[in-house]
This record gives sequence, C-alpha cells and structure tokens, in this order.
Amino acid sequence: MTLQRQWEAHPACSPRPALYCRISLFRRLLLPQALLFITAMAGVLATDANAQQPAPFDPIAAGIELDDLSNKIAAEAFEPGFLDEARSRAVAIAARAEQCYRQATADRERLVIRYEPLRDIDAEVPPAVMDQRIEVRALLDRAITRQTQCQAVKDQADALAAEATDTQARISQQFLFHRVASPLGQLQQLPQQLATMPPRLRSAVDLDLKAGITPPTMLWLLLGSGILAAGIGLYIRNRFTRWFEAGGGHDAAPQLKYLLPKPIAEYSPLLLEGLALLGVLLTGIQNASLDLAVVRIAAGIFLYGLGCVVIDWATGPLSPSASIKGFIPDHVAPMRRRLRFFILTLVASFVVLGTDWLSIRLVDPSVGGRTAMTLLVAVSMIIIIVYLRRIPGLMHRFRLIRYAGLLTLLTGLVCLGIGYENLAGYLIHGATRTALALLVLWLLLWMFYQAFDFLINTDTPAAVSVRRGLGVSREGSRSGLGVLQLFADLILWLSFIVYLIYVWDEAGTTLDELVNLIQQGETVGNIRIVPIDIIRGILVFAGLIVLIGWIKRWIQRRWLQHIVGDRGAREAVTTLIGYVGFLVAAVFGLVLAGIDLSGLTIIGGALALGIGFGMQEIAGNFVSGIILLFERPIRAGDYVTVGDIEGFVRRIRLRATELETLNNQNVLVPNSELISGRVTNWVLRDPQGRLQVFVRVAYGSDVQKVRQILERVANEHSEVVTDGRAPAPRALLMEFGESSLNFELRVRLHRIERRYSVLSDLNFAIDQAFREEGIKVPYPQRDLHIVSYPDTTAKPAREEAAPVDETIRTRIMHHPEHVTRSHRRDVNLAIGIDEVWHAITDADKLKKWLARDGEFRPFIGGPFSLTLRDDVQFNGRIDIFLPPRRMRLVHETAEGEEPLASGPITTDLLLKESEGSTQFTVIVSGIPASEDWEIEYRRSEDRWQDALNELEDLLTPG
Repeated sequence: MTLQRQWEAHPACSPRPALYCRISLFRRLLLPQALLFITAMAGVLATDANAQQPAPFDPIAAGIELDDLSNKIAAEAFEPGFLDEARSRAVAIAARAEQCYRQATADRERLVIRYEPLRDIDAEVPPAVMDQRIEVRALLDRAITRQTQCQAVKDQADALAAEATDTQARISQQFLFHRVASPLGQLQQLPQQLATMPPRLRSAVDLDLKAGITPPTMLWLLLGSGILAAGIGLYIRNRFTRWFEAGGGHDAAPQLKYLLPKPIAEYSPLLLEGLALLGVLLTGIQNASLDLAVVRIAAGIFLYGLGCVVIDWATGPLSPSASIKGFIPDHVAPMRRRLRFFILTLVASFVVLGTDWLSIRLVDPSVGGRTAMTLLVAVSMIIIIVYLRRIPGLMHRFRLIRYAGLLTLLTGLVCLGIGYENLAGYLIHGATRTALALLVLWLLLWMFYQAFDFLINTDTPAAVSVRRGLGVSREGSRSGLGVLQLFADLILWLSFIVYLIYVWDEAGTTLDELVNLIQQGETVGNIRIVPIDIIRGILVFAGLIVLIGWIKRWIQRRWLQHIVGDRGAREAVTTLIGYVGFLVAAVFGLVLAGIDLSGLTIIGGALALGIGFGMQEIAGNFVSGIILLFERPIRAGDYVTVGDIEGFVRRIRLRATELETLNNQNVLVPNSELISGRVTNWVLRDPQGRLQVFVRVAYGSDVQKVRQILERVANEHSEVVTDGRAPAPRALLMEFGESSLNFELRVRLHRIERRYSVLSDLNFAIDQAFREEGIKVPYPQRDLHIVSYPDTTAKPAREEAAPVDETIRTRIMHHPEHVTRSHRRDVNLAIGIDEVWHAITDADKLKKWLARDGEFRPFIGGPFSLTLRDDVQFNGRIDIFLPPRRMRLVHETAEGEEPLASGPITTDLLLKESEGSTQFTVIVSGIPASEDWEIEYRRSEDRWQDALNELEDLLTPG
C-alpha cells in the first residue's frame, strides 16, 4: 500500500485536519520504520567496527619479526626499499608496544590497589577470600610480565629503527661520494657510446603496438595528428590575435579577459600538438607509460608549451612580477628568453633521464647523458640568477637566496668536473627543485593575497556571496578573512618547508622521523605530548566554532525573528548560544587533544584562588554580563548615559558592553559599572522623553508674547510630540532673576536621543523669533565699587634691568657654535603628489634632477649616499618617512671632521596636494651661522634652486 493510500485509509485522518493527519501519519507509520532502519544501520556499523578491531598485541611474535629484520640489515642482504619498509615496520611495532606498555601499566596499578588489602591475610580466612587473593596475584603477575615484555619490544623496535636509519644514511653517503670518470674521460669514451647508440635507439622505437596497428600506420597517425593539431593551434592563435588587436592590443589598459587566455592562445600549437601525439601513443601502444622515450617526447612537447604559458603569465602586466619595481617593460623579454631556456633544459632532462629526472638518486646509473643534462640545467639557472641583479626591484633584495643558489650551482659544477657526478646531481637538482618550489610558493601567495584582497575590499556580488558563505560581514571582513589568510599562508609555508626537507634529505629518513614524532609524540616528564592529537583538537575546535557561528546566524535569521520580537532578547539568546557552543567546542577540542579533563579540578582550584586574590574585577564583570543578558535592563540599540559617557549600546559581552558615542567613538564599559553604578537608559520603556529649554528675557518684556513665541516654536518642530499622546509644549515663567525673567520651555520628544539637535533647532528658532518681535535677551549686570587707600609703606624703586642685546651678531660673538641658519625653496608642480613622491625617493629619478650618482634607500633609518651635480658628497640617513607627504634627511659629517655642536644639518622635503597640483617645499636647517659656513650656506641655496628648476622641467607635462 502506498503512503498516500495509508494516509487516506488511516482512521485518524478522516475527521481530522490535514496537518494533524500528517503528524499522526509520521508518528504511527514512518517513525517506527525510521527507528528500525537506524537500529539496523547502527548494528551494521557496530559489526564492522568490531570486525575491524586489530588483534591483541603479541610481544613474542613482534620480537621474532624484529630479530628477522635486524639479521637482514646486519647481513646487508636486502633489496632497494627494504630499509624504508623495515624502519616503517619497526616504528609501527614500537607504537603498538608502547600502547601495550601503557595498558599493562594501568592494569598493574589497578591490580596493586586490589591486592594490597589481601597481601597479609592468613590461612584462617574463608576459602573464597584466599581464592580471590590467588586470582588477583596471578593477574598482577601476568600484568607485570606483559609490561616487561612490551617495554623490551619497544626498546628493540626503537633500536632497529635507529639502525635502519644509520644504515640508510651510510649507503646514501657512499652513493653521493661515488666517483666516476670526469667529463673529459667521458668524452674519450664517446666513440664507444656512439657505437652503442643505434641499438638503443632501435630498442626505444621498437614499440609493442596493439593489434591491427603497424609501425608505418603509427608513423602516419603521429604525423597526421601532429600537423592537424598544430594547424588548429595556429588558427586559434590568429583568431585570438585579431580579437586582442580589436580590443586595443598592447596599447590598451591591461584587461583580465585578454591576459589570462593570451599565453594559452600563443602556445596553443605546442599544447595541442603535444596532446595529440600523446593521445595517439597512449591509445596505440600496449601498456604505454612515461617509461617509454617516445611517450616522454610527446609529453615533453606539451610540458614545454605549458611551461611557456606559465612564464608568459607570471611575467605579464597582471601578475605578481608586475609589482617588481623596474621589471616591466625593460626586463620582460630577456627574462622570458632565459626562463624558456631553463624550461627547455628541464624538459630535455625529463626526456633523456626518465620520470626520475629531478631526483638523481633514483636515475639508473646506466642511463647516458646524465652529465650533459645536469650541466645544461645548472648553466640555465646560473644565467637566470646572474640576470636577476639587473632588475631594480631585485637589485638589493633576496641577496642571501641568490648567493646561496649561485654557490650551490657552482659547487655542483666543480663536483661534476672532478667526477663526483652523484654529488653534483644532488646539489644541482636540489637547487632546481628548490627554485621551482619557490616559484610555486610565490605564485600561490600572490593568488591568495589577491583573492583575499578582492573579498575584503570589494562589494561585487561574487565577493558578497563568498563572504556570506564564510559567515563574515562587510565590517568584520578584514579580521575574519585575515585569520583565514593567515592559515592559508601558514599551510603554504609549512608545505614548502616539508618539501625542502624532502629535497635535501639525502638519506630520506628525516620526514619519516618527523611523521613518527607527530604521530607518536614524546614524553616530557610525566606528560606525553602527541602533536597529531593537539592538531586534531585544534582543527575540531576551529571547525566547531565555525559551525556554531553558522548555527547562530541560522537560528537568528530563521527562528528568533519570528519567535522573539525584541532585538535585545534575540541578541541575548544568540550570545548565550555562542558561549555554550564555545564551551562545548572547547571540551571536545581538549578531549581530542589528549588532555585529561579530571585535571581541570586543579585548574578550577587555581582559578578560584586567582579570583580571590586578583581577579575579582574580571569575575564581577563576567557575572554582571550574565545578569545583563538575562535581566536585560540594557539592550542593544538603547541610548544610555553611564557617568560622563553617553551613547548607543552596540553589543553586550560577558566582560564589557560596547557603547558608541555621538562622536562615533566606541567605548568599552565594564559590566560591573552597569550593574552597580547609576545608569540612565533613556529608552528603556519608552523612546519618548522630556526636554527642558531655559530662556532668559529682559525685564519689561511682554511675558504673554514670550510664552506664545516659545510654545509656537515648539509646536512647529517635527520632533516634538503634539498629537495628544503626551502633554503639549508649555512655557513657564519660573523666577525673577537678578537681571532677567527666567522661562522654561518643556516639550516631549519622539526620540529622546535626538535632544541635542532638537535643542539647537529650538534655540535658533527662538532667537530668530525674539529678533523679529523685538524681545531682548539681557546681559548679566553687576555693580563694581572701587575704593582707593593711600600707600603708607614706600618701597625703594627697582633697578631697571640692563637691556640684553639679542641680535644675531651678539649671539654669534658669545656662542657661535649654537647659532644656525636655514633656507627654504618652494615650487608648484602641475602633477599628482604620487609622481612627485616617486621622483624624490627613487634613486634613478634623483640622478635626473639632483645627483650624478649614488644610492637611496627610502625607509626610516635607510642610508643615502649621493654625489650631487656640484661634486658635493651628500651622505646620511632618513629620520622621518611619511609617504607621500614628508621626509627628513639627516646629513652625516665628513670622515675626519668633528660633529657640529648645534647638531646635524637636516633637509626636509614636504609635499602638499591642492586641486591637481603639488607644492614641493625644501627646507635646509642647521647650517652654522658663522662666517666659515657662509659660502656653504650660499652654495646650498643655489644648489636647491637649480635642482628644483630641473625637477620642474622634468615633471611638467609638455
């Protein structure tokens, strides 16, 4: 019977509403079936779990296996790869033995506790008690024996793993320092190698073709598919070129829609030809793989085209290299040629040496051409490294990496020249793989930076959708996505470090030891630290935090908006859900990290002691926050006054409440002040409130007219309540003051938090109305009585102080070393401030208007050393650097000269932007005012005047 018929035939449905019928049908028909299905699935999972439980650890069998492995290692009767397998097996046995030891230790401690009361019983006890003593003692002896056996197996397994590691390191060193014939000797053997080349070539092309395919047929298929693919690639390239030229070509601004497919279209003949040849070979040869030379040749064509695509993209205008100063456009073409040559050498090594082309340790020693391929790769990399120092943006950066790579490659070439081919291959191929890893890391870091910058700083539909999916708001995107970017960068850098360890570990055991340490951990004192458990706990904690955040937003969006109408109550519920979820996530994370929660009692005691001595405020704020969330005397959105702070409540946390003042300042107020102090909540029950306006008028004014004016002005304001829901505006004569009649205007406002703006509006309106009606506001009046008394005590006249001559000449005569002079020059440039700033901070630009040669490092503390046009040496450091507004240069004294008593000479370079132009000001200060420095002072004035004229000619358009 179908579900619909069961519903219609069910006796509970005919007289009941449809909703009740659905609920009843689910409860009576579907719910039992669902429970049966869940029970059955749980049984199946439990059966699988029991079936997959490993067998109990057998120390005796494990010891025999370890002895067998140890004998093979000692006799050196093993095949390649045996040492890795033996070490892995020993590590696994050691892990199980340690687990067995811990279990046996726990059993022993438990049995010792049970045996202690039965230790000293005599023979007169009941037989059941004696039997229990004998049984417990037997179990205890068995636990002690198992503990001893497991510990012995663990020690034996650790020793075997160390022996396998040492043996592998020794064999690896023997391999690296194995000496063969030098390149000169290999050249002498070249005739014999050329004689054996034809048979090897015939064996390379002697392919095991599939049935129905002959060698001529395969040859024609390769030619036809290659020509067809190349033709299609040429067509694609030509069509894209027309499309690119129609969009403006290279003269137009860089556009992503052109620059991404442009390299692919440019090298589409190579890509399609390589794919076509590779497809024909893989489908026409039995058991085709990259072990065949012809297959590697076809794959090499595709790989070379793919490498050229990556090179063109990575050196284009919308790529990470575009941020390198001075790279585009002068150095693009030379760098691309060198990188293509490097890719060509790598592809040639792949074709000649096989799939293990980047790991010289795995290449068959009988394969010819290892020396030539290693030499080509080293030379191509040296050419690239030497050229990098010509690029301005890399001239003074990454020197350590460049020098280390160059030294490694040159050392490899020296080793290659004296016959240490394996060591040379290890160094050169290691440097090659490191360079490729650095390139990939650089590209990935740039991509992640661009992606996160797009998500943080743009409001496109795609960015908004991704932020919403990640649960990050527009305001919190910088911090929320910044954490994700940090994790992404950490993962990339850790992966790079792990790869470097893999590349440069000649024995190949370091990674295995690290993995073993991460999985098994290490004992520190009485605590065993297992990194994999800690990582698992952190990941689970982070995942649960993200999940709880999604649940909070889902509950608030889908449920609370319909169930709870008050915004403050909704935020209180979601806050409590967040804290409870955080506690649950923390407990799960701690448990998975291997932390014993029973130890939290000690932490709780210490925490209680800390609260008693020094954490009363934190505890008080925490409890006050809980009270605020439950009692809700203050809610999010309320307008409150706390002491001298007044503003809107933005968020209530467990420790503090965030207030936003009318000046847009965010103030964190401790929750204890909101509970124990006096707080004014202007909108707790009603957003309306009363405003009092105090007005003073002169005596003699028409008080009835004053009252009418005040009440009329109040009634005309839109924020004043005048619809009868509150008392109407009323003007009251409160008192007769000393110099005025004091009125008070009382009004009720719709929104009391707007009282400042309303008070200002009412005062403006009252002042205008009083001026129109001739009503004056009086000034305060006071009577002042002056009484004079004769001076009976005559004092002697004070001697006048002699005038102090403060002229420059006098100060120079008395203290010539402390008097300085300064001069200033200004110029207005009709260009933007960024271009002017670039002209005064770039060494190449400085050589065009100020200096003939020198270096300039634009950052605080950066040195500069310039030879000016008048042959003066201009040395020092940068003291202030505020781009793009201000920079101060501090001059150093010449070698052998004493520092100036008045301090060093400084040059301030100031920029001020106004309406498309830039005012450039130069202030030179600290030049001594003595006659000895008069020539230098005049020379400095002329120097900067000429320099600014040249700068104006250089930067002025046209």
